[in-house]
Amino acid sequence: MGEPYGIEALALDVAEAIARYPNERERIEAVKPSLARWMERQQGLLPDHRLPCEGNRACGHLLHTAEDGSFFIISVVFPPGTSSGVHYHGAWGVIGVLEGEDEETKYARPGGPTDVNAGQECALQKTGVYHFPPGSITHLLPPDEGFHRVRAAADVNGVSIHILGGTAETHPHFLCDNVTRKLVDFPMHTLLG
Repeated sequence: MGEPYGIEALALDVAEAIARYPNERERIEAVKPSLARWMERQQGLLPDHRLPCEGNRACGHLLHTAEDGSFFIISVVFPPGTSSGVHYHGAWGVIGVLEGEDEETKYARPGGPTDVNAGQECALQKTGVYHFPPGSITHLLPPDEGFHRVRAAADVNGVSIHILGGTAETHPHFLCDNVTRKLVDFPMHTLLG
């Protein structure tokens, strides 16, 4: 059955990649094989970590926060057909799809400021739509690869694991408000169940 490789072992490998690779693109590529290894058996992911929150709403479940605040790991659950809305991650991330299918729409802000903040216009262009079945791994790399929307495209809960830079309190996260078409602060910790 192989050696145990749970969330804590994954976190140790992520911490090592962060220490070794200050370049975020290299870091992301170094983290992907560790996440793939963990995804093979998903040790340490409890049944509750695969469930949506109260009221059958999408949310995340905190699995680990690095002591130095350099990254955190969450499971994210989207009930069938639900969407994250268009949003921006201001720090790197690696995402693995565990169940269901993620439909990810990626966006870019051409000619816009690279320092993304609340109150700025959401003048975005769609750059692609991707479908990620279980076992897929994708990433976030701001500012150019920080805007996206995720939708649960299957008839089961979409469950994914996210390794994100910072902590749930410090990870820059902005939602594109559908009414004002401006970015609003949307802290990650408010999405946790």
